Amino acid sequence: MKKILGLVALFVIIVLFCFYFFPKQPKNIFDEIYQETEKTYLGNNVFNQLKDVEVHKYEIYDKDMQGTGKYTPKVIYIDNYLPANYSETEIEFNFDSINKGMFIWFEWKVNSKFSLWYLSYYNIKSKTLEKELAILEEPRKAGEYLKDEEKIRDYLKKYNITKEDLDKHYDEIVNQKVLKDWCSIYDSKYLPSNYGDVKVETQWENW
Repeated sequence: MKKILGLVALFVIIVLFCFYFFPKQPKNIFDEIYQETEKTYLGNNVFNQLKDVEVHKYEIYDKDMQGTGKYTPKVIYIDNYLPANYSETEIEFNFDSINKGMFIWFEWKVNSKFSLWYLSYYNIKSKTLEKELAILEEPRKAGEYLKDEEKIRDYLKKYNITKEDLDKHYDEIVNQKVLKDWCSIYDSKYLPSNYGDVKVETQWENW
């Protein structure tokens, strides 16, 4: 009887271990980045291995009347290390919210009048990567950007910026810079050209 109870207990432990451990296994390259950064950002952040970034443990992005703040860790690429006309490339993590996930964004300067702002958001829960576009007009005003899709497409048409150009910009920074850097500092199961199990939603896909 004791032997049977012991086997039952062992079986229960194995089942509980599987429920706890396997769901945490990264399903894609963005899971890897999120999970490894969550483990290390308060100490020796995994991104400290890169020479062309500034690693921040947290940034205050909201503050209420009681003086308590919400914090978001960041990895900021130094502009001098980026290809020409690219800037403001950042990875931002959200670890303490119901909307757990990470952002990757960057800017591409079109001319002296405006820049394109590329924003990618990875949702940990839904395993979805949303790729969006906005316009930053000059002279800039803090917090102001153009997200109306019809107006964005008018800008693109006026300056002969094609869907293929948008894909090229995204690939050059997100795939060939950010994700390639990740694979250089972490023994990834995935590639910049093969994200793994993730649903990608691209705003400009059918433009």
